[in-house]
Amino acid sequence: MHERNTKFLLDTNVFIAAAKRGWTKTTELVIRLITGQEDLLADEALIGEYSKYAADLGNCSQLLLGYLLQKVIVLELSDEDIEKCLPFFPDRQQADVLHAATCLSANGILISNDRHFERIRAAGIIEVWNITEAIERLL
Repeated sequence: MHERNTKFLLDTNVFIAAAKRGWTKTTELVIRLITGQEDLLADEALIGEYSKYAADLGNCSQLLLGYLLQKVIVLELSDEDIEKCLPFFPDRQQADVLHAATCLSANGILISNDRHFERIRAAGIIEVWNITEAIERLL
């Protein structure tokens, strides 16, 4: 188990998995992080992604988004952190670069099932957990 006050960034696929299919282990994970002592991190692009999917997924996702927005700390990113992360992503994955840079900036853990983060994880630039790993470690 990680120490209290650990910082996490929940990628969009975590939000979708938590809101789309009713109550799941991923929903429990997100609720646990919203109500726990951990910090939740985001960048402006991630907030936009959450909002877009919440509008598409309906009432439960809107409620979840509201609670997330009350808890999340939105960071402004340095060009230096973005530049460190850029080589690990294809050009069309600019939002993923920002999510990684957010974690790098705050020494946070990114939770995602997105394979685009495998290279940066393998390089040890940021810590990345998949959803199953996060559930096992935090629930």
